[in-house]
Amino acid sequence: MTARVAVVDDRDRFVRWTTRAEIHDHRLPHRSVQVALYDGAGRLVLQRRHASKRTYPGCWDMSASGHVEEPDYPDPGRPDHDLDAIYDAVAARELEEELGVSAPLTRLGRFAPEPGVHYEHFVFYRGVHDGPHTPQPSEVAEVRAYDRGELAALLASDAPRTRSLEYLLDWLDRRGRR
Repeated sequence: MTARVAVVDDRDRFVRWTTRAEIHDHRLPHRSVQVALYDGAGRLVLQRRHASKRTYPGCWDMSASGHVEEPDYPDPGRPDHDLDAIYDAVAARELEEELGVSAPLTRLGRFAPEPGVHYEHFVFYRGVHDGPHTPQPSEVAEVRAYDRGELAALLASDAPRTRSLEYLLDWLDRRGRR
């Protein structure tokens, strides 16, 4: 059985618990994390999502991402308590699960749902690690580090990618952080 996910309001406050399926079937706002992992040469590590993923199967995506699930809350009866620590722990967990690495993470921003892009409240992180990366077989089909030119070519191509990846790369570019 998969863990439940918190449906949240427009201020990222708990409304109720539900399944991941209901979250995605009805595009309900919920909590997640995104991690941009770079290697020591400054290349951005991207993952191609596994073909069996419910959303964006086979698409290129940010280095690691994931839902904040009920077991992530120290006290599920108080799901709005100490959210910063919860988001931080989930980001570290997702990086370890999806790419098999641990790295110090820096918060880059906090985002609310963006119509046409995503329906999540998420925190975006940056880390640096040279690998090796060990993709989680059930989640990640491929991992590749892109330099700026290769990333520009990927974005100019018809390669499938998530809207969140495009959104976050644009956000990084506007701040001179990519």
